[in-house]
This record gives sequence, structure tokens and C-alpha cells, in this order.
Amino acid sequence: MKSFSIRFLLFIAAAELIASFAVWHGTPTDWKGQPPSFWYFEMLRLRYWCAFGLAFAILWVVGWLGLRRVSTTVIPIALAVLCALGTEVMTSVYFWRSLRPDQTSYLGWYDSRMYLREHLLSWVVLLVVSLICLWYLGHRQHQSPSTVPGIEGNVQHH
Repeated sequence: MKSFSIRFLLFIAAAELIASFAVWHGTPTDWKGQPPSFWYFEMLRLRYWCAFGLAFAILWVVGWLGLRRVSTTVIPIALAVLCALGTEVMTSVYFWRSLRPDQTSYLGWYDSRMYLREHLLSWVVLLVVSLICLWYLGHRQHQSPSTVPGIEGNVQHH
């Protein structure tokens, strides 16, 4: 379970960064001065993501400890997905609230619903595509033979 938790955390962190990059609109054409930096805004967002991620990770541990007798696989995975989704929603809401109106309009996000929808949609699409790829690779790995046939009898010496 520990290795699954670490891999899941790394996977969710990568999904956070890629989803943020996917909704980045860049600098408007009429921008004057230094263009806004993706990393500046992402660092602001990651502050919220780390705080909510920690809170939801604690919630996951409490839930896992309370429900581990019911199910050892389905419940922890479902709870992890719900906690990851909660982290993304709360991060997006609080990050949006921290931006000034001129920042949001310069970045192409005219209202919080638009931003939340874009970010969550890119996040969900990334997770679904990644999970399908991981399932396919795992399924393919289970179908391939686990040992290589011996070739001792076919060796020729010159």
C-alpha cells in the first residue's frame, strides 16, 4: 500500500502541473510590459494544492483506517480518487479567489466557473487517458510470457 500511495501522489502531482499547463492561455496580444509567467502563477496555485493535499491526505488515512476491514482495495482507491478530486476543486476555488480581477482577465479566465471547468476537465481527461494507458500496459504485461525460453541447445561454437 505504501508504494501505491507514493506512486499515486506522484501521479496526482504530475496531473496537477500538466492540467495547469493545459489551461494556461499565455500572454494576451495587447499586453504591455513583462509577460505573466506560468511558473509564477503555478507556484501560487501549488501553495493551495499542498495545503489541501495534506488535509485530504489526512482525511484519506483516517478513512482508510476506519474502513480497511470493509475492503482492502476498492474503498482505499475510491477514497483516494475522491480526495484527489476534492484537492483539485478546493485548490481551484481558493486560487481563483486569490487572483485580482485584472490578473484573471489577462489570463483569459473571465469567471470562476470557466476556470474551474477548464482545469477540472483537463485534469480528468489526463487522469482517464493515463489510467487507460497504465491498464493497457499492465494487461499487456500479464499476457506476455514471464520467462524467456532457453536457448542452451541452439548455441553453436566456432
